Amino acid sequence: MYTIRLTILIALLIGTLALVGCGGQLPSTTPSGTPVPVTVELGEQVAEYDASEAIRSYASSVLGIAVTVKSAGGQAGTITLPSEAQESVDAAATLAGATYYGVLEDAMASVSLGDGEISGDMTADIESASLGVFVLTQQGALPASEADALSRIKSTFPGIANLDYAARPQEGQGYSFQATTTTQGLDPGGKIVAVAQSVLVSVTPGLRQGRVLVWAVVAKGTLTKALTF
Repeated sequence: MYTIRLTILIALLIGTLALVGCGGQLPSTTPSGTPVPVTVELGEQVAEYDASEAIRSYASSVLGIAVTVKSAGGQAGTITLPSEAQESVDAAATLAGATYYGVLEDAMASVSLGDGEISGDMTADIESASLGVFVLTQQGALPASEADALSRIKSTFPGIANLDYAARPQEGQGYSFQATTTTQGLDPGGKIVAVAQSVLVSVTPGLRQGRVLVWAVVAKGTLTKALTF
């Protein structure tokens, strides 16, 4: 067990994710005036599941994407998101058994698993009690309409593309949508059960012109009870 204190932020000025010390000064807004979208502070290491595998498995099974994890760790820490998601994500992560943070290829992610504790079955935990936050950096201009924004989100995250999304207010520039649904999943005992799912997706400006952030917050099962969006 050891402790690291780092802040991970999306550094779109160079098109990659950068690691800086917690004492560094971060830009507070994008050129458009939108708050800087993501920072992550990592705390004490935990090791229930392999962090990289937890992030890859979540990305594949929930979002329908394959990701390359550059670095990841099981951590007890905090994640800072746009204001419309912040309180809910913090509350849901507090209920989880473990949270893992990862730096991906032009992306960042966190995955929280388990209801108070993990079950030892990663697939069951993802299906019955999980919260995933994925923020991808992409080239291109901010979409010109809600329809274009939602189309981009759906193509980015095909695993949640078929949900019935409703537009929601967005602070600053960009577009946000949310959806709730019920799917079938396995509980930790292997029983097929109905699983609630709550999703918040968005496209927002990046720090560099010609870049956007496409992000998704997806809660499944018992972790949806903390969500207010």
